[in-house]
Amino acid sequence: MKEPYDIVIIGAGPGGYSAALRARQLGLSVALVEKDELGGVCLNRGCIPTKALLSDAEGIRWMRSAAREGILDAVPQIDFSRLMNRKTIVVKKLVDNLGKHLAATGVTVVKGTGKIVEPGTVSINNGDLLRTKNIVVATGSRASRPKIPGADLPGVVGTREILALGSRPNRIIIIGGGVIGVEFAQIFSTLGAAVIILEALGTILSEVDSEIARRYASLLPGRGITVDLGVSLQRIERQGELLRVVYEKGPREKIAEAETVLTATGRRPYWEGSGIESLGIDTSAGRLAVDQYFQTSTSGVYAVGDVLGTKMLAHAAFLHGETVAEHIAGRGRPVDETLIPASVFTVPQIAWVGLTEQEAIARDCAFRTSTFSLSASGKALAMGEPRGLMKLIEDNETKRLIGAHFMGPDVSELLGEVTLAIGKGMSAADLAATIHPHPTVSEALREAALGLLDGPIHATAKTKVVPAIDETPAMTVRKASNRGTGDRT
Repeated sequence: MKEPYDIVIIGAGPGGYSAALRARQLGLSVALVEKDELGGVCLNRGCIPTKALLSDAEGIRWMRSAAREGILDAVPQIDFSRLMNRKTIVVKKLVDNLGKHLAATGVTVVKGTGKIVEPGTVSINNGDLLRTKNIVVATGSRASRPKIPGADLPGVVGTREILALGSRPNRIIIIGGGVIGVEFAQIFSTLGAAVIILEALGTILSEVDSEIARRYASLLPGRGITVDLGVSLQRIERQGELLRVVYEKGPREKIAEAETVLTATGRRPYWEGSGIESLGIDTSAGRLAVDQYFQTSTSGVYAVGDVLGTKMLAHAAFLHGETVAEHIAGRGRPVDETLIPASVFTVPQIAWVGLTEQEAIARDCAFRTSTFSLSASGKALAMGEPRGLMKLIEDNETKRLIGAHFMGPDVSELLGEVTLAIGKGMSAADLAATIHPHPTVSEALREAALGLLDGPIHATAKTKVVPAIDETPAMTVRKASNRGTGDRT
């Protein structure tokens, strides 16, 4: 393909490769520069390997449950090395397939480190220069490590290293109770390790609806996971074969010990060495500033994915990359990032889109909620996972749905429906009028929608009215009857 390219993309993670593939669909010439493996963190060290491990952990959990109920005589022994090897095979297959797809689509993949010399020129560390009309920075993010003494000791690992462990630790301390920390806690506790989560905030999963976060947290003690909240880390020390994490909680100093310490304290945008600094692009907020089409203040230079520091999710990066390619091709459409769904792939799963109750209150919205327990779901009971709920939030004035929050088996699969509903301005009545097949967990979503109307059919739902700040009376909470009273409060 003859230069100059229409687009040169630095970084082949979800944002970069999706931009490349969409650009080729639209007839643009593309060079995709990557210094490491195709697929970025998500494919190699994040979404895919962790979900492979979580899938195997779920199978182990089911076998243990079957053994307790006498269905199996015993639970087979876990071969940790084979477990990790299957994860590696899954990742390699997807990386290989991505490489073949990029080649078949006509994307020029350049191995090396890309740096913007000036708008329209990207240098590669082998001395090559790529001329282009547009540049997309998709350099992703890096794990944040706690800045405390001992954080660099052997045995203190990040997500990259923990996915390459050769043996399962008997005890593991996870610093950080966000999505990453909780998912790894799920994996290692199911594999038989004693897990301690240390979290600086007063709750785990702080971005999740608080009602769901509390309910999920209540399940952890029974799974060999200890959580200590509101802690202040002091140092990490080596004590023989163990690592000691010294931390303060209130006036007390406490110590936790384990063979392995995982730091899961989030990620930060990464653009060092990309040349972005020399272009005068605003990075004062710790991320790259872009417009609604992801173009920076430098014409022809775009940024997508984790490097923006907003929604650090692979599907958000997919959307960013496709949007940039379409904008460059003259088909631009702005993106509403408030409608990007998210999931936590624990047992049970947690999934949400739109506003939480906390966010709706902060925006001074008058709203109503309906919460339907999965203890009334035949499918959830059959799957052995009735400890969940479906929660919908509806704007009082417009009667439009503004938030959906789930905890239960495979509830991430329901996000497409509610994301579409909220994005199209639909109401609870629209969801309730949609036929949901039986027996499925999705039926409970319809029952939650009915809770915002005349009440569910098959059980009861908890409903709540929250007025705007300048309204009265105060919020009311009641059990919605299944008798169809017509009372919408």
